[in-house]
Amino acid sequence: MSVVVGLWKRSALALLLVPALAGAARAFDREGIEVINRNYTAMMEALEADPADGVDAPLDAAYRLLNHGEDRPEASEDGPAGSAAEPAGSTRKGVVGKALVAPILQQVALEVGSMGHRELMEAAAPSGGEVLVVKSGALTLAALPEALDSSGWQAFLTGADGSYVLNIPLVILEDGVLAIEPGDTLELAADRGAFILNLGALTVTDATVKGSGARPRVPDFHPFILTARGGRATITGSRLSNLGFDTRPLMSGLAFGSSPFASLKSRGTVSDTVFDNVRSVEVTGIEDFVFSRNRIQKARGIGLRLDKLKGGAIRDNVIVSSGMHGMLAIGSTGLEVAGNISAENGGRGFFGRDGVGHLVVADNVFVANEDEGVAVAGGSCVDIRGNAVLRNRRDGINVSQSLGVRLAGNLLVRNQGAGISINDSISPADSVEVAQNRFVANNVGITAERFSAIGLSGNNLSDQLPLLFGGALQYDTPRYLGWARAHEDDPGAVFEISSARGGSPLIFQGDSNGMFRLSDMTGCHFEEIR
Repeated sequence: MSVVVGLWKRSALALLLVPALAGAARAFDREGIEVINRNYTAMMEALEADPADGVDAPLDAAYRLLNHGEDRPEASEDGPAGSAAEPAGSTRKGVVGKALVAPILQQVALEVGSMGHRELMEAAAPSGGEVLVVKSGALTLAALPEALDSSGWQAFLTGADGSYVLNIPLVILEDGVLAIEPGDTLELAADRGAFILNLGALTVTDATVKGSGARPRVPDFHPFILTARGGRATITGSRLSNLGFDTRPLMSGLAFGSSPFASLKSRGTVSDTVFDNVRSVEVTGIEDFVFSRNRIQKARGIGLRLDKLKGGAIRDNVIVSSGMHGMLAIGSTGLEVAGNISAENGGRGFFGRDGVGHLVVADNVFVANEDEGVAVAGGSCVDIRGNAVLRNRRDGINVSQSLGVRLAGNLLVRNQGAGISINDSISPADSVEVAQNRFVANNVGITAERFSAIGLSGNNLSDQLPLLFGGALQYDTPRYLGWARAHEDDPGAVFEISSARGGSPLIFQGDSNGMFRLSDMTGCHFEEIR
């Protein structure tokens, strides 16, 4: 009998909500959804093109998806703004030499740690524990064979006419400069444990650097390029492939590393470059890093890993089919992540955690990732705006244990979890702003648990029916529908929801212990939504 009564009550409630649901559904936009689907299909087709074709075609399609079919403006001819990382030239002729690898790695370990160094020395054992060094002055790759001939070291670098094989680890010391120039191809011999450690200045321009297919001495070794201890590197218009010593920090393919306490930080700019079958692009502890118009294709780990950065711009990149997350930011502040495509990755499209602060995630497309499209766990002053988040296997946007968050102007379509999920507030005084987002056919529109307060304004849920709210918010559905009908002509009105549960969880509860510094919690200033 009780089951029948329960069913009767739910049916009666549904009947009472029909007028409100019908009113909210009046704005159903079939034509607009067809435009979204058309632009989504065009973008996915562009992503299937040859990575060597660059990023323009998928970025053009992504712009049309984000801007209702409008064409992308012509790109500026200026280079990427940010870190002035262009290595200084040298008028001195380059001087080469040999050195023992162990003392050099010990110096690097003082700044970025020594994890993996023992295995690296084993992989490089065929070189007898020695490395080739650019001691001072400037050399091009084409000039390096001549410099080696005079010392009888021709076997260190073989080849000619722009195509070379490096058979020994190469270290660029603090006063050295190496330029790999347009048209050059450099293969790093995996069976000889070859890698490039840049402590000076390195440029790679319109060139190819790749690991060889030879069987290495250590099974999961692949060559890599690491800039550390104040080194400077500029990688432009190039192709890097088959790189990355699996699971070893800062040996993951292309890496930049500095200690938070270093007086001279490493610097880097990477632009218009294709990464194919690298473990990861990894950046730790540096300032104002610029990564623009690159394509990371089928990374074996995380596509782009950003750890404890201060400032930086991640713009107009295409990151596809990474084995783990497309992008991961840990404890980084002042990052701008804008205009990127992160698609079909094995984890989240973008994941910010453990103290990310003053973070802007804007005008990106996150599509068909195996986990959430965007996730932030332990962030402060986080502005997630103007993104298209489509067809991800879990939530579109998931925010937890964070302060000062705005979710605004995002398009959330057919995500298999919630369009937006908000959980585990850490301050009873904090409120999450959810404004001007459009929801289309997600499993749930908005869900929340253990939250403090949420302010909804100007959101379009007309194509999200019938399941608007989930979790603790589901009980506010009738009140919201009544409020929405009463404020149809007032787009600036705010619907406030406060958690009726007990006190909020303690700060630092959960997996992100000690994630915040007081400096990260100061004034959040968000741009006006266009």
